[in-house]
Amino acid sequence: MANEPLVESDSGVESDAPIEKDLGTKDDQIRERAYQIWVDEGHPHGRELDHWLRTTWEVEGAPDP
Repeated sequence: MANEPLVESDSGVESDAPIEKDLGTKDDQIRERAYQIWVDEGHPHGRELDHWLRTTWEVEGAPDP
């Protein structure tokens, strides 16, 4: 991991631990992805539920039958 940037903690101590991006909660991930789908589709009205459900399947996987 020699190419990873050094991380400085609040105490000022540097570490070679990799920086982890905070992806937030599943709802945050779903919200951001659903928004991106909405943008990609040209801002259609009335498709919020479609986008939310599609994204939920992407993030959590399809429910078991």
